[in-house]
Amino acid sequence: MRRVYFIAFVVLVTVFSGCNQNKYQIKGTITGAEGKTLFLEKMQLDRDFPIDSVVLNHKGKFSFKGERLQVPTFFRLRLSPSNFITLLLDTTEHVNILAEGKNLEDTYTLEGSIGSKKIQILNQRLKSLRHTVDSLMEIYEALPNDDVTYQKSEIARQLKEAIDKHKNFIGTFVMDNPRSFASYYALFQRLSDNTMVLNVMDKKEQVYFATIATSLNLLYPESPRVKQLYNYVLSAKVQEKQVQILKELESKAEKTIPEISEKNIYGEEIALSSLQGKVVLLSFWASWNEASRRANDHLKKVYEKYHHRGFEIYQVSLDRSKVLWENAVINDNLPWINVSDLRYTDSYPARVYNVKQLPANYLISRDGDIIGKNLFGSILEEKIEEAL
Repeated sequence: MRRVYFIAFVVLVTVFSGCNQNKYQIKGTITGAEGKTLFLEKMQLDRDFPIDSVVLNHKGKFSFKGERLQVPTFFRLRLSPSNFITLLLDTTEHVNILAEGKNLEDTYTLEGSIGSKKIQILNQRLKSLRHTVDSLMEIYEALPNDDVTYQKSEIARQLKEAIDKHKNFIGTFVMDNPRSFASYYALFQRLSDNTMVLNVMDKKEQVYFATIATSLNLLYPESPRVKQLYNYVLSAKVQEKQVQILKELESKAEKTIPEISEKNIYGEEIALSSLQGKVVLLSFWASWNEASRRANDHLKKVYEKYHHRGFEIYQVSLDRSKVLWENAVINDNLPWINVSDLRYTDSYPARVYNVKQLPANYLISRDGDIIGKNLFGSILEEKIEEAL
């Protein structure tokens, strides 16, 4: 009979042990918190989800259990919104915690969870950085407005030094722990003002994000946190590419003059870009503007002098009347390209080149760069000579 009881006892112990082995456990003692409620929360991307709670007695002991974790999971053990411990548990880890209720974060020790140990180290380093940054910022803001530049520069130097030191620590940490969710946690550390320590748009620091995203994606592709990190890196790369394209377009725009393509008096459309390789005077005039027509008299001499050497004039009329424009071109015997969209002062070429008076001109080099504006008389000839 005793043998039967003994076998039954062994079976019960085995079953009980097996059940415990398929669960994670968080237990320990929190002193000085009698009568307070200790909450266990699962930290999700969008919110902290309550799991369990217990009212602590005079001994302060507590114990929480849960089903086996499929992926490493962040938990928060808290007495209040500002008094808590962050844990990182994996599968069926059994964690034992000792802490003082007045300040959990600064007093706790733990055993049984490698991930939680790493989170503790990260939080301690971040707290030290925050203290340094906040102290320096207080000194900086207390300086009078007319303070000498040296003091402000020195504080800025110390701030950069402290932050760079922490960034280097994170960089080493994540590269040493590429398969740990603690590295994910490290990537998103923030200062007191909620700004992130690392910048995913920084080339060097982006490598850390990409390394952990790739590594964790191989191990836990269905994890919401891994998906979030992976998409975060992809989004940064897309944004980086967009910025690069914008810079290239801006650079190109700086080097490329605005295109014009209008019709001459015979209805033939001529583009300014068709004259590439020549030195071009882009000239603006109007048949109704006497100053323009007097300037054209001098331009005829310039054109005759330099045309055979690769000089051309692309002249845009700000006329409204096709008849008056055509008559002026023919009667004044203008030998160069003359075009117009007949939109008077609303002329597109005049708007795109910001023409505010008549006559006006731009001198364009063989390479398509604007090398002079509103040049007349001998100054124009000197510049053309130089360009040719």
